[in-house]
Amino acid sequence: MKNRNYSCVRKFLLALILCLIAVPVSRIISPRTVVNASDIYLAWLPLSVMLAIILLFGRHGIVPVILGFALINESFLHLPGVEAAVLLFCQIFSVLLACAVVRWRLGSRWRHGIPNKNMGIRILWLGFIAPLGIKCSMYIAGVWFDYPIHLSGFFNSGSVIYSIIDIQSLIVASLIFTMIIYFPLRMMINPRFFRTFWRRSIKPWLCAEKRLFTLFWIAALIAMVITLCLPYKSDYIAGYLVPVLFILFTFGISRLSHPLLMLSWGCAAFALMVYNDSFLHGVRSDYSLAFVMSVLICFTISLLYMMRIYTRSEWLKGRWQAQAMTDPLTGLPNLRALEKMLDAQPSCIVCCLHMQNVEFLSRHFGMMMRVHVKRCVTRELQPLLLEGETLFQLPGNELLLKLNGPEIAGRLQHMVRYLNSRRIYWNATALDIEFGISWGELHAPGKALHHTLGQLSWLSEQASSGRQVLALTNSLQEVSDQTTDRVLLLNKVKRALDNNGIALYGQPVVNAQGVGYQEILSRLVCDGELITPDQFIPVIAQFNLSARFDMQVVERLLQWMQQHPGPRGGVRFSVNLMPLTLMQNDFVAQLLSLFARYAVAPQAVIIEITEEQALSHSEVSIHNIQRLREAGFKIAIDDFGTGYANFERLKRLQADIIKIDGCFVRDMLNDPQDVMIVKAICELAKGKSLTVVAEYVENEAQRALLLQAGVDYLQGYLLGKPQLLAKA
Repeated sequence: MKNRNYSCVRKFLLALILCLIAVPVSRIISPRTVVNASDIYLAWLPLSVMLAIILLFGRHGIVPVILGFALINESFLHLPGVEAAVLLFCQIFSVLLACAVVRWRLGSRWRHGIPNKNMGIRILWLGFIAPLGIKCSMYIAGVWFDYPIHLSGFFNSGSVIYSIIDIQSLIVASLIFTMIIYFPLRMMINPRFFRTFWRRSIKPWLCAEKRLFTLFWIAALIAMVITLCLPYKSDYIAGYLVPVLFILFTFGISRLSHPLLMLSWGCAAFALMVYNDSFLHGVRSDYSLAFVMSVLICFTISLLYMMRIYTRSEWLKGRWQAQAMTDPLTGLPNLRALEKMLDAQPSCIVCCLHMQNVEFLSRHFGMMMRVHVKRCVTRELQPLLLEGETLFQLPGNELLLKLNGPEIAGRLQHMVRYLNSRRIYWNATALDIEFGISWGELHAPGKALHHTLGQLSWLSEQASSGRQVLALTNSLQEVSDQTTDRVLLLNKVKRALDNNGIALYGQPVVNAQGVGYQEILSRLVCDGELITPDQFIPVIAQFNLSARFDMQVVERLLQWMQQHPGPRGGVRFSVNLMPLTLMQNDFVAQLLSLFARYAVAPQAVIIEITEEQALSHSEVSIHNIQRLREAGFKIAIDDFGTGYANFERLKRLQADIIKIDGCFVRDMLNDPQDVMIVKAICELAKGKSLTVVAEYVENEAQRALLLQAGVDYLQGYLLGKPQLLAKA
């Protein structure tokens, strides 16, 4: 209580001292001018002092303002008691009432956020209502009391235009000059505010990027003000330089801090009003002066609102950018934020943290369980991160870490052990989650970023099953023992595709007379090493390289066919397409453009697709198959009988050829059921006018049995092994 009383007394005395000093000084320096032989205030600055003290001290400044103005009126005016009391009431009551209304509308923090926040209410009540109340109360007091001659001009009615100018002088004092008194007084009573003002409102605009503009702007302002304040009178200076001054302040809205801008505008306006011979040159009547004052008031209000609009737009822009860069559920920065960060820091270490079983658990507990797990993991990892290291949100069951510090592998191993030793609970249920991390160094962001993240995602999934830390490298010479064979194989496959390392083999598919075509079988060649389909097909499918691979195979085949033309009108080759290739919307158009470029007829090539593709419910795949048939390609269903096929679906099948899978051919000599299945497929195929091809034919007995069952074409080592297309 004692401390509180001491603080109140301290504020009272400080406010009273400031009022006793600032009000007389403000009366002396208040700018005036002479129009029509009348001495007129351009701005009554004691009103600015009164508002500044109330804004600084709040309710603690009310009594000091009343006492200060009473003592100063007594010292300067020597009025009788009643007239002095009425004058004091006229000076202060409207201001206190306006401040009370503003506090009622804005709450206890009505004095904060100057000059940017809640400007409409402040401008209305403090800038217009309070000055108008002062003038109206003085007019009413002039009707009832006789004031001395030197004060009677403020109390009697006079002419309307002079009353308007008096009100304008009060509005100018409130709107323009309150800030140039408020800021210095606040710095005097609290020196820390000066440091804060320098750090927030001046220093950022003197940095290397903005220093040139700031210094140029200040120099231009000083030069204009000095020119306008010179005693030299010219219509051109007053008529043309003042609008340029307005433009200069408008241009500074987006480049300077708004407290600095308002302080500069107040100082410039004060200098122009004090040294007004040049500024008001040509203002020869009270009407002209009223117009000039109106221009200053309007520009001040416009400047305040433009600053507020710009501040609001910048705040909204920053908020929208932050929302665009942040995942709304986890609160973590997303991939877009990672891309933006990598623009400034291209080389860094990225780590993928995989949470095993979260996908399965989220199906039971719901999607918010996954969000809860990521929040818990983020909270656990934050103390382990160094300055500048960040966690990012990834879709699915993963989080991404960007690390800067040393000993990456050791720190990640510690994180994995720490997370696996902790338990995460969801609604009092312990979740069984295992963690694994993969990491790698990123040198070139952009397209390489998402490719690297895909590799890290797959690698972290492998790491989570063993609670490990696995490293990813894109250089074969620098591969560590932790790098998996799958990633090495992926690098080989990509290099083979980049270098067009595709080798085409042909295997005969012939009828009973030995006439037929060849099926194209592809191999990849990387660094002189041959990669077989059982190795590269899973990698191509997993990492979405199937369309690229299939198009390169087709183009290599068309190049060979163009160089080795054969008889027109017959089928020469068949080519397999991977499932994901047919799901590309633009695949058929690209394929037809290749055939047109190399002048090869679609009838010369059979397109082999899997049974799953032919009988799938994918509209894109079905549409593409239909377009291929319309273009003239024959469609063959590969490995028929092993997937989704049944007799009902076989009736709806839109194809030309079916290839019986080798699993039915391999043991048909010993298994009568395989023979029955082959015969049934052949009978149904004949009913739909389909050609039947049997794979895996290795001996004459199989050949004879298949031909007897109704098979049209045979394929296998008995008929010929795959050979390089150049030798075939």
